[in-house]
Amino acid sequence: MTTAPTQARTRTRPGALPAPPCTPACAADPGPTVDAATRRRRALRVARALAGVAASSLRAPLSGPRGRRRLLTCGAARVLTAAGVRVEVTSSPVAWPRTGPGRAPGLLVVGNAVSWVDDLALLTVVPGLPVVTAGLVRRPVLGGLLRRAGAVPVDPARPRTLPVAVGAVTAALRGGTSVGVRPEGTASCGVELGRFRPAFLQAAVDAGAPVCPVAVRYRVEGGAGTALAAHLPGEPFRRSVSRVLAARGLVVEVHLLPALDPAGADRRELAALAEYAIAAVTEARPPVIAAHPRRPRVPAPVRARRRGAASAA
Repeated sequence: MTTAPTQARTRTRPGALPAPPCTPACAADPGPTVDAATRRRRALRVARALAGVAASSLRAPLSGPRGRRRLLTCGAARVLTAAGVRVEVTSSPVAWPRTGPGRAPGLLVVGNAVSWVDDLALLTVVPGLPVVTAGLVRRPVLGGLLRRAGAVPVDPARPRTLPVAVGAVTAALRGGTSVGVRPEGTASCGVELGRFRPAFLQAAVDAGAPVCPVAVRYRVEGGAGTALAAHLPGEPFRRSVSRVLAARGLVVEVHLLPALDPAGADRRELAALAEYAIAAVTEARPPVIAAHPRRPRVPAPVRARRRGAASAA
């Protein structure tokens, strides 16, 4: 789906109708592709990489939590390399806070959801515990490694299990471990950004953990933005995989944005601020919101003068 820059940056007025949901037609244009022989070679390399991940998962119980997370990160990098996908990182202009066990809470890394590809890319850029769907944890190869690495499963079809998942994220953050979460709840094409649900932002408020927004974009050979990597609701997973294996020069842009301080903020405010920051990078339409999430605070001397003027009147 191609969107003109002037349309992508249009600010939606409060009360306007929301954007139409993304469909598989958004990723219909494949862009530049490789030949059939290259696709077959990539598929074989991915199969070998997954076999290596399966072998690594057998050794995972013998290593500690950090070792298991390292295996998960290395496995994600091997799969991306085998698929011919390159990851390009843009660092934050303001350095993220330092974390570590016994020093400070971990980071709650908040990103937009486009595809299974950005799940792997974020694991290589910001190592930590991912919050994944329960269906992914049940998969035979990757699911076993995710469970051993300590990934936090969440089942969208069972809302009553959400407080347990939020509690697990809070405990991990308090222990100095960073956690990655996708507050959109479902994948989008990467052009239209979905509303960020604030549930997991409560973990950052409770643990006093910085919220670090991360924007993910895709481009192909020639620099054009693309939605071909998107894995959208109702689309078979293999179709997204085949598009990625056929793409020529697919690049995942990972933009690290300045961290948000949770002090004095609530979860809805943090969700809205993270959404605005990511929307500015992905050129998605900013979220529909009636007012800025953080109201301006009037300095105390000004309020005192106003009260004095009212009493004099």
